[in-house]
Amino acid sequence: MTNPSTDVPREVLVALRECRLWRTASDEAVGELAGTARLVRVKRGQLLGSEGDPADRFGVVVTGKVLVYYLGADGRRVIFEDLGAGDPFGTIAALSGGRLPATIEAATDGQIVWIGREDLFKMLANEPAVARSLISDLAGKVVNFTSVVQTLSMDVPARLARFLFQRSLTVGETTPDGLVVELGMAKGDLASALGTVPETLSRAFGKLRDDGILEVRGSRVVVFEVGALARMGSGYED
Repeated sequence: MTNPSTDVPREVLVALRECRLWRTASDEAVGELAGTARLVRVKRGQLLGSEGDPADRFGVVVTGKVLVYYLGADGRRVIFEDLGAGDPFGTIAALSGGRLPATIEAATDGQIVWIGREDLFKMLANEPAVARSLISDLAGKVVNFTSVVQTLSMDVPARLARFLFQRSLTVGETTPDGLVVELGMAKGDLASALGTVPETLSRAFGKLRDDGILEVRGSRVVVFEVGALARMGSGYED
């Protein structure tokens, strides 16, 4: 029998093999899925889907970056996901047969593949064990979106504190000056991720600085009171 992955570009196979939705799938199953995928080159700023569009397919990033965000009536963007190679997007909407709940945009030039929902259902029928990793990932997305909604109910200083506390747990570096945390993105992008504008974000940084919680040093923040960040970012006080 001919291997359907024979004529598939290597970068597509690598991206699909790394996709967490089917991490337990066999190489043969991933190869068959790759054989049904449609490779597309995208340009920075290109819309891949808008809120309300019908969703009968989903995508996986092959190269480059993709953003998933909500665009408010005032033009502000609230970023839900910042995705790279191997990351899926539009999956929940596609599997439900509904409509996209957010806007999807190429953040850089790159490549994506589109996969039909029926092709994924075929993989699940052939390898039922894959459903476990799929359900786990989609449940994680629901938890993430719930966290985003909770964050947006806070004022901007509390949103910033929540973000910095979460970053401190993953990339914080202990130094004699304090806990150094790399922001990991430009401040304009951080403002979008927190659902605000750069001017308001600057005031939020100023408040945390004036309260003695941190100090801003370019793209880094030196945190003096991690506990204060945790309390402020949780929405609860002692």
